[in-house]
Amino acid sequence: MTNFSMRLFYLFCLVLIPLSTRAIDIPPGQAVAPPPGKTSIRFELNSVQVGEKYKSSESLNTGAELGLHSLGVQYAGSFLIKNKLAGFYLNTSVARAIPGGSIASQDMETGVTDSAAALVTWLLADKEKGRYAVLGTFVILPTGDYDSNRAINFGKNRLAGGFQLGYHTRLAKKFDAMVTTDVIFSKENDDYRLTHQSYKQKPLYSMQFTLMHHIDPSLMLSATYYLYNGGEGKLDGVSLDDKTKRKRYEAVLSKRVKSGKYFVYAGRDQETENGFIEDLRLSLRYQHYF
Repeated sequence: MTNFSMRLFYLFCLVLIPLSTRAIDIPPGQAVAPPPGKTSIRFELNSVQVGEKYKSSESLNTGAELGLHSLGVQYAGSFLIKNKLAGFYLNTSVARAIPGGSIASQDMETGVTDSAAALVTWLLADKEKGRYAVLGTFVILPTGDYDSNRAINFGKNRLAGGFQLGYHTRLAKKFDAMVTTDVIFSKENDDYRLTHQSYKQKPLYSMQFTLMHHIDPSLMLSATYYLYNGGEGKLDGVSLDDKTKRKRYEAVLSKRVKSGKYFVYAGRDQETENGFIEDLRLSLRYQHYF
């Protein structure tokens, strides 16, 4: 395959792969049970720099780059179901893709992404000991912009959903830890890419390990390590041999100010066996509580 053909192929696959189904990560401290009747709205700016594509841990050396930038909003609340604490959230975003490197001459694209909704319940909420266990069910709705005749898309043209289990515990006076695991299932996209093939993805599993340090009652610094496995795709029933084996890390600084909370996220992939590597991920978030 010529360099031109490789770069063109890279462009065709670029956004469909980074925005393919991935786990829904739990922010540090999110497993702590809120008071019932609490609601919040969160705004976030996300910027992801996508780099080389890897196949069996080997770089394909396309020289292409892509910047993915999004503005998202989430509405969340807590309530009681037969004296059991539960919660929900709804979120969506708009995004822009900016090609760079060897594909810098390609046009930018802007569109609405798929939306997500979740219902969660706390299996354990011991505020005195700082122990919490939460179980969630979520669904990802195909509300995003999608056109199989375009190389760059922000929607996946398929329904997805899954389950998530999180556990938060106090380690010491100023240190907490959180462990979560989840699985996500996806329906079929029957009009995939420029060839209009049928695409199906196996379940994707993930785990995250978070250590939190409370610098003071309103300021927290955390570090999270993520592991992803599974999610192999099939085109018209033929395996793509692209099983996800991905590791990444992230640091978060959060500050509580009156009825609001500010977050700064920074992270990147450590390694990926198949797919596109994230060279950098930055996020700024503000959450207001009512």
